[in-house]
Amino acid sequence: MKVEYINPFIEASRNVIAETTGLNPVLGKIYIKDIPYMANSVVVMIGITGAIQGSVIISLKRTLACKIASAMMGGMLVPELDEIAKSAIAELCNMILGNTSNIFYKNNMDIDITPPTVLTGENMQFSIAKSVIVCVPLEFCDEERMEIAITYKEK
Repeated sequence: MKVEYINPFIEASRNVIAETTGLNPVLGKIYIKDIPYMANSVVVMIGITGAIQGSVIISLKRTLACKIASAMMGGMLVPELDEIAKSAIAELCNMILGNTSNIFYKNNMDIDITPPTVLTGENMQFSIAKSVIVCVPLEFCDEERMEIAITYKEK
């Protein structure tokens, strides 16, 4: 794990979340996930290509996803994770990874991202073979948490 590869994800996620929602998550303790691992009920997957290759899996509970979608929609009540709310969460994650890509570019590294894929369900298990998965937890008030699981290899 190289800090220069993880820090752009941290910087971008905290900035984008604050700018789009007004929420200010606190960085939790970064750790390596065991494989396979379980994910929360809302998962957004985005691939990375270019100078580094891999994937990012952002997971959170439905309650936090609804809270974030509500904040993104100007405080409109979002009681359930409908298609509009899923679209908002996908766009948030897309913006996080887009900003991450810009930070890498400023550091003379080109990376591209794939469009986000949103999955919802219970007891989702992820296994990425022969990978080290770095988890960046972002902690919100009310003990809510978003996890950004990053796996990459240098090209």
